[in-house]
Amino acid sequence: MAGPQIEQWHEPELQGNQPVEPAATTAAITLAPSPTPLHRPRWQKRAAIAAGIAALGGLGGVLWWLLRTSPSPHILDLSPSQSQYQLTQGETPRLSWQVSHPQQVETMLLRGYAPDGTLVYGPETYDLSEGLPVNLLPYCDQTGRRLTCREVPLELRQPGTYRFELTLLPAMALNLAPVEATSSLVTLAGPAQPRVVELAPDQVIYSEAGTQVSANGPAMAPPVTEAGIRVSWIVSHPESLQALLLVVKRPDGTTLGGRRFTLSPADGSAPTTLPEELKPFCQLQEQLICQGVPSGMLDVGQYQFELTAVPANLGDGELPAAKQSEVVNIEPRPVRIAAFTINGREAQPKYLVPVEPGQPIPGFQVAWRVEGGSTARVELLPSPGSVSLQGNLSMPLSPAGTTTVTLRVTDGQNPPLVRAVTFETFNPRPNQPVIINQGAAAPTGDGSAQRPSGPAAQPSAPARSDPLGDRMNSPESTSNDNLTDLQNRSPEELDLAF
Repeated sequence: MAGPQIEQWHEPELQGNQPVEPAATTAAITLAPSPTPLHRPRWQKRAAIAAGIAALGGLGGVLWWLLRTSPSPHILDLSPSQSQYQLTQGETPRLSWQVSHPQQVETMLLRGYAPDGTLVYGPETYDLSEGLPVNLLPYCDQTGRRLTCREVPLELRQPGTYRFELTLLPAMALNLAPVEATSSLVTLAGPAQPRVVELAPDQVIYSEAGTQVSANGPAMAPPVTEAGIRVSWIVSHPESLQALLLVVKRPDGTTLGGRRFTLSPADGSAPTTLPEELKPFCQLQEQLICQGVPSGMLDVGQYQFELTAVPANLGDGELPAAKQSEVVNIEPRPVRIAAFTINGREAQPKYLVPVEPGQPIPGFQVAWRVEGGSTARVELLPSPGSVSLQGNLSMPLSPAGTTTVTLRVTDGQNPPLVRAVTFETFNPRPNQPVIINQGAAAPTGDGSAQRPSGPAAQPSAPARSDPLGDRMNSPESTSNDNLTDLQNRSPEELDLAF
């Protein structure tokens, strides 16, 4: 078994030329060192070197291809150093970012947007085609395949809220799409905005100017003066206040007028100072406090005030919301009928006027005097209607038998005051008898008088005196008591039988 196995280790040509040796000799031969390899020709070595060089070139080509098709550049980070900055303390927003494979980037663009998408900053352009630009050298460094920029300051001074966007534009030869990234929101806080903390009238109810208020009279609000309604207010942060707008309206929103008080230039280039018209009423300290500022509103009616604090450097921005006051009411001066007379005497509710049949109907004289303010209105009805607060007028009685005259006074707000007088005419002798002269003879044809015969020829009774009629014709019979008595008593009581 050993012989055939050993034979396999020998080359074929040696097996044919040498005789077979014993097993011991064979084992000794296998343990001997290997023969020295034969030297190959020089051309083979050169071919091997060329093949190695070709392999290295292919590997370099593959590496170059891999580098040529490497991943696109990316923005690894874009963030502000803090979320809020105080412009009043000289702070400016600072932005940091990291970019991978910056060698493939030709240009960087930085923009700032308002929350509604409006472009408010930039674009700021950074050219990387020849390395870092000069304005980025103090803040950026590039190591390997990464560009790192820390707290790059941005020239942005307008208060507001912003979001920044960084755009990478790769080299044109690479034919790669732009890469974008957006930062979180950044707030730039400017000077504290002025705000109307309080706005109030000195009183909510006034009486009309000229109203007499006495301790013994009814409870009334104090009258408004020539300065009109006075208002007071408090405004915070007056150092950034440009102006105050005071507007007067009706409760339904109708604007009656307004006034502007300027405290500083529109650009805020000068400190806040009080205008001359506010100096007697205001104090400018940590807050602007004004007390009893006259508005000039003194007519009867209802008023509401609005005060707006206009900040400096407002620009095209909208005005802040206005502060509204309570509704102020100026009540009219109370009206009063001071005098109302008929024929010079205090008017009574009803008059009975005797009128003889066939006699003209008498008239009467009415006079009045009303106390009231600017809203007082006087009417004499049924005619002539509107009249002045004081006057007198001659008026006839109506042939219909009844005449009513009404004095109506109103102040425009409260229920009217009314005084009415009724005149009623009557016949003082409704059953006046026909008197026949019985002593006279009827004339005859010859001109003589014929005396009546029979009972009618008896002498007539003497005429009875009529004290009631005498009383009607007397001046005292025109009094209201007598006329009322005549109207209400029955004929039997008046002894009207003849």
